[in-house]
Amino acid sequence: METFLNRQTIYNGRILKLELDQVKCDNGVIAYREIIRHSGGAGILCISEDQKVLLIKQFRYAYNEEIYEIPAGKLEKGEDPLDSAKREFEEETGHIAEEIKYLTTIYPTCGYTDEKIYLYLVTKFKVSKPHFDEDEMIESVWIDFKDVLDMIHKGTIKDAKTICAIQSYLLMRNCE
Repeated sequence: METFLNRQTIYNGRILKLELDQVKCDNGVIAYREIIRHSGGAGILCISEDQKVLLIKQFRYAYNEEIYEIPAGKLEKGEDPLDSAKREFEEETGHIAEEIKYLTTIYPTCGYTDEKIYLYLVTKFKVSKPHFDEDEMIESVWIDFKDVLDMIHKGTIKDAKTICAIQSYLLMRNCE
C-alpha cells in the first residue's frame, strides 16, 4: 500500500483531470504519482444471429489513424454504465438494444488512470437512426465474427476494449 500525502491538480478539462499525488511507499520512500481521472465509459459488443459483429470505424486523432472498435462512450456524471452503453449504442450505430447482458469491467491502463470501462453484449436489437455528436464522423460496419478474430490476430483491430469484449464473449460462450 501507499499512503497519500498531498495532491496538486495540474489540469481539469471536459474529459479528464490530471492530478499529481505525493505518496509514501511502504519502504518509506516519498514518490509522485501522475493520475488521469476519468469518469469511465461503457461499450457494446453487438453480435447478430448470423454471427456478424457490429463495429464502428472512426478516425482517432491521438493515433492519427482510423480505428475499428465497438460502439462506446464516456459516462456522464452520475450515469449508470448500462444506460450509457444503451445511449452510446444508439447514438453511434442507430441500433436500439433489446436484449443486453453484462460482460465485464476493464481497467484499460492501471498505471496512470482510474478509468473503468463497462462492457456489454447485445444479441437482439432493432434498427433506428444514429445521433452523432457534431464532431463525430463514424461508419458502422458488420464484419463476420471469424474475420474479426483474424483482424485482432493481424493487428488490424488494436482497440483494447474491443479485444477485451471479444475475449470475454468467447470465454462466456465456452463456459455455457
